[in-house]
Amino acid sequence: MKTTRKILCMALVLVSLFALVSCSTFGGIKSNFEKNDYTYIELDEDNAIIKSITAELEEGEITCTMHLFSKNGQLIPKLALVLEFTSDKDLQKAIAEDGSETLKGFLKDVQESDYVNGNCLLFPLSITEADSMKEIFNK
Repeated sequence: MKTTRKILCMALVLVSLFALVSCSTFGGIKSNFEKNDYTYIELDEDNAIIKSITAELEEGEITCTMHLFSKNGQLIPKLALVLEFTSDKDLQKAIAEDGSETLKGFLKDVQESDYVNGNCLLFPLSITEADSMKEIFNK
């Protein structure tokens, strides 16, 4: 009986760890962008835009990681910014009425479901490619 309990406890611990690790949808999003010839670019944390967005979110005790993808275009590279929040709850808090003014301004005139996937939020920085980026983001 004690052995069964130990095995059951270990199984529950493993299932819990798997659930925690698989909570973020970013891994799938990154894979989808890379399959569509986008390159992942490391962001400079000292960038003024990144600092302003993260500072605004941190005021509401929300943390997020920003990821940038680039694809060479004919004249101008196509850029997609993905904000990865720690949880779905943090993302919802960031776009709620008392959340980030920057994010609310972006989402004001669009269907938020097109730009939200799990705990991630898409900012298509290339307007002409926004539809294809949303498609890749939501695969």
